[in-house]
Amino acid sequence: MIEEITFKNVLSFKDEVTFSFEATDDSSLESSHVVTMPNGMRLLKLGIVYGPNASGKSNLLYAIDDLREFWISDPQNMDTPTGFEPFILDTDTPSQPSEYSIKFWVNGVRYWYQLQATGKQVIFEKLSFYKTVQPIKVFERRLDEGQSVLTFNPAVQKIGQEEQKTLSLNCLPNKSFFAARGRVNMKMEHVDTVRQWIHTQFMPMISPKSNMTRYGQKKIGESTDFKEYLLDFLHLADFNITGLNDHIEEEQIPQQVQKFLLEDEKVPDDIKKQVLSQHSLKKHIIGFEHTVENDRGKETYELSLDQQSDGTRRVMGVEAAIYEAVKNNAILMIDEMEASLHPDLMEYILQEYLLKQSESQLLITTHYSGLFNTINDLIRKDNIWFVEKGKNGSTDLFSLVEFKGLNKVTQFERVYRKGMFGALPNIMN
Repeated sequence: MIEEITFKNVLSFKDEVTFSFEATDDSSLESSHVVTMPNGMRLLKLGIVYGPNASGKSNLLYAIDDLREFWISDPQNMDTPTGFEPFILDTDTPSQPSEYSIKFWVNGVRYWYQLQATGKQVIFEKLSFYKTVQPIKVFERRLDEGQSVLTFNPAVQKIGQEEQKTLSLNCLPNKSFFAARGRVNMKMEHVDTVRQWIHTQFMPMISPKSNMTRYGQKKIGESTDFKEYLLDFLHLADFNITGLNDHIEEEQIPQQVQKFLLEDEKVPDDIKKQVLSQHSLKKHIIGFEHTVENDRGKETYELSLDQQSDGTRRVMGVEAAIYEAVKNNAILMIDEMEASLHPDLMEYILQEYLLKQSESQLLITTHYSGLFNTINDLIRKDNIWFVEKGKNGSTDLFSLVEFKGLNKVTQFERVYRKGMFGALPNIMN
């Protein structure tokens, strides 16, 4: 689980900001919201970010996802960008590195990762872990005359000269150490633990433009358990869907494509035969059984995926992602979660997620202010964060619990809509 992530000079964030999943002393909804770490630290499963359009809500998620992408990407040459973009509405920041610091837990061990990088190269990278209150270095990387210089803590990671040389050669200036490590055959306990977490428990961000229909369709075909889970969810969420039928249809390569392939003199004959004999177009077909009641009684009709509403298709994909997050104790980020969803359905999705016992985490952005009315019933005060853009174009990030007098507030949505917490559009009359 992620404890906190700090960054600066990233996208619309000029100054240092920190998003924290650490719970306050509030004991409300403890069993559904809070997971306790081995040292007693209490971490939240849910984070919710509010803010007006163009204030930096999406950038918060993109900044975190850029780090994930950097970790897993494996550039083959030094010309590939790192993927980090600095704050550009200033004369100084474009020439300065972006900075990250993230503290997280894997298999009961607390880790601390630090990074400084430009769009072209890594300046500094370090991984530490904790046994007590002081961090213990695993590895450190610094840039020296365009070359990455690696150092290891011999008490934690024993490494020979040849192994270190191979790692250094593979650690291109624009590549993360975790990607470079994947090219060397050796045992690196803490590095491999974190690397496994990155690849299996840090899920790609979902944006409003993400093709969640295709993702949900794929998961239905892969998992009978998910198919049954989704059907139960759709039924409980008051969809009149009572069955899901899925099968694979194969279509031969269209005749025009076959003709083009056969007439192409550049393609060897054996390759042509192999392609035509072994390849066909496979389509995963999902049928939704809808049960209706009319003068004849109950009747069931099957409708295709294309005949479902945008909301049904998005629910299918979002639930597929949440299902994977819960199953794998993963972190999942969803930008504008309410897109194509009725507010009551969005609340129901969050309720069902929170009721499941797991060490997964969900970080969402939303414009739906109705969630404020569910404080102490569905969500906690420390779930809620705000972003606001200053006159210098930079995004600030702050938590609801930073405000005083919250115990006296009875109508949180009304207070928010009045602008008492900020993070509202400044509409000129």
